[in-house]
Amino acid sequence: MVTKAKRALIQIAGIEVEVFHVADREYVMSQTQVAESVGLDSVYIRRFLMAEQSKLLLAEVPQLDNLLVEGSNKPVNVVPTNVVSRFWFDCAKKGHIRAEALAFACMDEALQRRCDNAFSIVKTEYQYEQQTATHREQWEARRKYLREQHTNFEYACKTYGFSCASTHNKLTLAAVHKTAKELKELEVIQGNRDVGLNYIEDSDELLLVAKVKKNFSRYRKGGVDERIHRALKDARKEKNTLYSSIGG
Repeated sequence: MVTKAKRALIQIAGIEVEVFHVADREYVMSQTQVAESVGLDSVYIRRFLMAEQSKLLLAEVPQLDNLLVEGSNKPVNVVPTNVVSRFWFDCAKKGHIRAEALAFACMDEALQRRCDNAFSIVKTEYQYEQQTATHREQWEARRKYLREQHTNFEYACKTYGFSCASTHNKLTLAAVHKTAKELKELEVIQGNRDVGLNYIEDSDELLLVAKVKKNFSRYRKGGVDERIHRALKDARKEKNTLYSSIGG
């Protein structure tokens, strides 16, 4: 059976994607575009669709085999939007930076719309989209920056023969008065725990830790304690410029 659908282009946090509408049914999107929007190959969403949680969601949706879109004779493999959001969230939990940025930007927009409505503040769709796109770009830039500093920190520890775990604890204890283990137990932690403190909610403390890691990794001399003391001193001098340097 051939199903026909109408097509429209939408912007989601600065990313352009197609959405299709089949009469009397919910919206659907291209599987390929859904994966590519967070920088992944379409094989990832096909694997996700094979998972039990996805099968339960899809069981409630009528099949859309051979979906034809207006203006095109080529069938499109689609997925319902409720599955799209779960796929992006699942990718974010696994540490995919762009998926995390997109997921949080969309949540920010949803909350912002509710707050604006509560106070009768009227904004255009363009204003909401610009705000969401900016939030995504800032989140993505910060996560990339934080991941880079942690990678450099780990490399420096291996190069100079320092224990990465104990050095990490000493560094965070000096910077924010908590060990890395204690920080990981905080409720604000999000995402993959194996890449360091990259997924703490944006805060001055986290950015200070990232700056200390960066400076620690640059030094060519000194033991662990000496490097941490020097790195923390230098980081505090540069703290005021940190946000602007990484898109904040």
